[in-house]
Amino acid sequence: MSWRREKGAGPIFLNLIHDVDLLRYLCGDIVAVQAAQSNRLRGNAVEETAVIILRFASGALGNGQRLRYHPVALELGIYTGENPAYSHALETCYQIGGTRASLAIPQLDLWHHPSKASWWAPIERERLRFEKEDPLGLQIANFCGVIRGTATPVVSGREGLKTLRVIDAIKRAAETGDLVSF
Repeated sequence: MSWRREKGAGPIFLNLIHDVDLLRYLCGDIVAVQAAQSNRLRGNAVEETAVIILRFASGALGNGQRLRYHPVALELGIYTGENPAYSHALETCYQIGGTRASLAIPQLDLWHHPSKASWWAPIERERLRFEKEDPLGLQIANFCGVIRGTATPVVSGREGLKTLRVIDAIKRAAETGDLVSF
């Protein structure tokens, strides 16, 4: 598909947007970004890879990379077998860490100290349970319900616009090398 090599496509617009959307859902609004991109291998009009640094409104920081083919990509990592149409590699595609625990996704491994937080105290892994359901089927069912007027959207258009603004800021940061705040 040649259009994927043209300006306006590429992994940031086509793929990273899903990662950013999920990170916003899990970690809150993003207020600033830094990024770098490269198209060195193929020389197309769009990036082949990108790295990002995110600053969340809470003060939390995040980083990530977007590669075209990698076992920790959203498409291969986050789908944990609930949709048989997708191949999956059970590698961690997100590691969210805080002062009291960290969460590995897609495994949903919650790492924490059961008693007191200390380098010398044992750390424990708890695998959180979830129900396997086809996420694309659930999305279509919600979409049809919204059209029929029997459901409200799981995600609003405003949330989608906020994520698109982050992606626009990432593209600007990658092109200029600047920190982009919004």
